[in-house]
Amino acid sequence: MFLTLAGFVVAILLLESDGLENWANRLEPGALRCVAQPVVSALNRVLQPLGIAEARDRTLDEAARLGWSDDAVRLARITPAQTTGAKSASSHSETSHATSAGMHPESGSVLIAAAEAPIVGSVPRSVSLAPLTPVEQGRPRVVVLAGDSMMAVGFGTGLMRKAGEDKNLRILRAFKSGTGLARPDVFNWLEQYPAMVGSEKPDVVIVAIGANDGQSFLVDGRVLPFGSEEWRKTYQSRVADFLAMVESSGARVLWVGLPPMRSEPFNQRISIVNRIAYTVVSRDPKASWWSTASFVADASGAFREFAETPNGGLVRLRAPDGIHFTEEGASTMMAILMHWLDPSSESSDAVRELPSANLQPRISNRPVPSPGEMPSSGLLLADRTKAPATLAHREQQR
Repeated sequence: MFLTLAGFVVAILLLESDGLENWANRLEPGALRCVAQPVVSALNRVLQPLGIAEARDRTLDEAARLGWSDDAVRLARITPAQTTGAKSASSHSETSHATSAGMHPESGSVLIAAAEAPIVGSVPRSVSLAPLTPVEQGRPRVVVLAGDSMMAVGFGTGLMRKAGEDKNLRILRAFKSGTGLARPDVFNWLEQYPAMVGSEKPDVVIVAIGANDGQSFLVDGRVLPFGSEEWRKTYQSRVADFLAMVESSGARVLWVGLPPMRSEPFNQRISIVNRIAYTVVSRDPKASWWSTASFVADASGAFREFAETPNGGLVRLRAPDGIHFTEEGASTMMAILMHWLDPSSESSDAVRELPSANLQPRISNRPVPSPGEMPSSGLLLADRTKAPATLAHREQQR
């Protein structure tokens, strides 16, 4: 048993030494990072001459070429057409406070002001989505899905599946798990997003990001503690910079608010992240806020794990980690999102959704159906936050 475990550890060290270094770099500034970073960096330097990391990277590149990867950064790197377009795009992506190339001066002024605006005290649970311009005949609407694992897990997969059935929509992936806006020293979205999108000119960008941002970070060698006044203003500026960049091509932006989390300390941090993002997004006429709590939270707006189906069963809305959506949870939002992206889509009416019309976001001039008008396959609103013991036991055994 010991030899097996030791062999496993050695294999991980050999194959994932660069991954361990990335993990150490992502750690929040503190004692653990101070110890882990030099140790794994030294280990990675020792192992690099063996060429194992390069061989692994080439293998993953080949897998991506065969379509076996959803890593948008890797796909952008190995795709010549995107790489060419990315160089010119990334050259102006480092500009700040809404001065990205192609950004209308008025929009830039709005986002400069948004980066300095007082942070709101709360985020609304009910919003309106201004309708998009009609889809041009013969030209699918280009929609970019951007963000961290909140996009990659559940939400993005569900949306890609539904959009794949609609000839009027073309989806581009631009998400990367384990990233965020708080730590450009680890993953700089202002550089990486243009590389992911390349020469494409998206019509809509849907953003789900921020779950990894509830941490302290370094600025000019100083640690800014999470939630401090200086941290909040710096993060607010980074949100504004990112928003300016993604809409610099003229795209409309839909910012997906983070849902309530199971862990209360983590939920409090996410609440601050949401409030800062909403402060910026709500002041931008080209961006809209999407309240996910309207669909997956309980009546009080708190974390909810399960919902009841018409036949009395339970469906899991949130992943066992208490953070991400399940596809079933994401499906509660798909009908409205599909209707917003393409009002002519017939498939949007068949998507399963949660009939809590008093809380759901609405599309201006096109009201969301009332609960009585929902498809019979819809989920019923339930105030259950935990499953019965039998179902919970089955979930643990999966």
